[in-house]
Amino acid sequence: MTSATQTLHSPSLSTLLSQLKSLRRQNPSLHPIDPLLPQLDEYEERFHHSAQLICLELGQVSHALSALVAMLDQPNLDTLECEQLYCLLEPFARRLQQTTVQMQELA
Repeated sequence: MTSATQTLHSPSLSTLLSQLKSLRRQNPSLHPIDPLLPQLDEYEERFHHSAQLICLELGQVSHALSALVAMLDQPNLDTLECEQLYCLLEPFARRLQQTTVQMQELA
């Protein structure tokens, strides 16, 4: 059982896959997993690509929301109407929702 203060390090998927392949080379009795190794390679590639796209999307949304917050923080925006605010926020909400769906599909 691990304590709450202990930091757990989770190796990357590619590291785990490399370790699995190394174990397979060292142990011929693991030959039944041979057909699965190319599939795991493909899944790792897809996962990595999807994670990169999601990180890029979240970075863009974060940057845009930061710019929006800075804009709304200006003292001369006292008369900003609800419709204008909606037009500014709605695209970001939609993108965040799409990104959330993509992440749920990966999980």
